[in-house]
Amino acid sequence: MSKIFISAAEAAKLLPRGKKVHTFIRVFGWMGADVDRSKVLAAFEAAGRVEVSPEAAVFDHYLAVQLDGMRTYLDTNPKALRKLFPMHAFQMSARS
Repeated sequence: MSKIFISAAEAAKLLPRGKKVHTFIRVFGWMGADVDRSKVLAAFEAAGRVEVSPEAAVFDHYLAVQLDGMRTYLDTNPKALRKLFPMHAFQMSARS
């Protein structure tokens, strides 16, 4: 499967509302944390494009970007993602 990338602006629209965004990194296992939304948006802008990744889909964390030097998976609104990519069959969790 080829990788899917979206713009920073498109990725920002897929984040859930709120001042914090839940994230996961994988270091011997999954580790989660809440990060300021402004820091996430700055990482999107610095990257220029954001990957839509299935790696943390089980947690509804479809967006992946480098944050503090680590590949970080970000909480994603799955309904908004389906609207953006109706042609792709993303594995949706029970929360979707």
